[in-house]
Amino acid sequence: MNVLNKEVFNQTKKLLGLIVSNKLVNGFSKQFKSYMFQCPKFKPIVSTENNDTKMIYLCDTFKKETDIPDQLQTFIKENDVKVIEKDVSLNYNNFSYEQVLKTLLPKDVGIPFSFERIGHIIHVNLKDEQLPYKYIIGQAILDKNIQVRTVLNKVGEIDTVFRTFKIEILAGEPDLVAEIKENECIFRFNFEEVYWNSRLQYEHMELVNTFKKEDIICDMFAGVGPFALPAAKIKKCKIYANDLNPSSVKYMKENAKNNHLESKVEISNLDARDFVKFLVEKSIPFTQVIMNLPSTSIEFLDVFRDIFLNSTIPPPIPPPIINCYTFTKLDESSNLIKDTIKNVEDVIGAKVPSDCVCYEVRDVAPKKSMMRISFRMPTILPYVGPLTVNGTTQTQTTATATNNNNNTNTSSTTTTTTTTTTTTTTTITEPTTEPNNTNTSANNTDDQNNKKRNSTEDSNEINETDSKDTNKKLKN
Repeated sequence: MNVLNKEVFNQTKKLLGLIVSNKLVNGFSKQFKSYMFQCPKFKPIVSTENNDTKMIYLCDTFKKETDIPDQLQTFIKENDVKVIEKDVSLNYNNFSYEQVLKTLLPKDVGIPFSFERIGHIIHVNLKDEQLPYKYIIGQAILDKNIQVRTVLNKVGEIDTVFRTFKIEILAGEPDLVAEIKENECIFRFNFEEVYWNSRLQYEHMELVNTFKKEDIICDMFAGVGPFALPAAKIKKCKIYANDLNPSSVKYMKENAKNNHLESKVEISNLDARDFVKFLVEKSIPFTQVIMNLPSTSIEFLDVFRDIFLNSTIPPPIPPPIINCYTFTKLDESSNLIKDTIKNVEDVIGAKVPSDCVCYEVRDVAPKKSMMRISFRMPTILPYVGPLTVNGTTQTQTTATATNNNNNTNTSSTTTTTTTTTTTTTTTITEPTTEPNNTNTSANNTDDQNNKKRNSTEDSNEINETDSKDTNKKLKN
């Protein structure tokens, strides 16, 4: 059975009705609402031939007057209410989504209640036993959800390169260009051509809220901009966003324009490693990195290992905060946080700083979770070197000092610019480390990482102060 037969739901139902004076209707509906007949697109209170009264239908569990509860019986007697039996006609429109599928699907086939809403599109992932009834399910979803015009089902696995997947339309229009509002930004995109996950709306804002106006963001797998655009609009950050998928880049540019963020967001269509190298070669001192490609993000950490954990060449820019999303498998003997940290350390070849933040974002499958780990990229040599900003070469020196409050290493950087009259003093956290030859995780992570989603660290802070004295050096 592949077609939803709406005529199955045409029926006549006998209901008890009360003829109630107009002046008693409001009080009745408040006091006895649970006793009134309820179903979609059905009015339980209707007019009668007498303008002074209304007909109130009682729920269908009351088959005869003796079934009416005592409290309502008292109301009927005290107000001289007439009880009658009435035939009412019901059709498909009077049944809920669940009622429709309970009627049409075999008892051993589950009803899908979990699906994703993307603008006018609803996306479902049907199980094998539901597939023979996919068009019935699709039509029921379309009919019972307002402002939905398209219902589609995922076919096959997510493509590992562009994170897209094949779809089939189960009901409605073949219109896959969706428009939605999320975190104060409008996003428009073709759902079949790009990656989008509405379930991550909260996480998008959770990370953006850790940013400061002074942050420069490097978004390596930006998609259509769910992290990049809110960071630019809400936090006023400068954004460098990249995606390998040309369709994602196309819609991200369109979204940046529509949200009036063109001056804040620079967009690239490169391999993620090449994108990071390009920014470093241009001496763009990005302070935050977003890596939202959970299936393979950790593998791309090697580009930061090569830049910041070189034993002979100092880092060309100050080490940034890495915000990496990844999938971690869980078995009886494992720990999600420790395993995630270990997976990162195995790639970068060094220990993750002990003040890192690591937590579970959501379950994606049995014994598999999406995790976020945020940490300052460790270095072997401290940052010392020239920095080019807007085509102007600046000389920078770094001094290492001990912070007595948290016992972490900090670097104080003095920047002298020959073409301006401003000296900028910047304080950042710059941990230094030796290469990690063991697989042990960073110390003291459990207590801090169990505090999910309060991840604003002291090491994230970048404080800038201006001075009119051009060549004045920082006093230690």
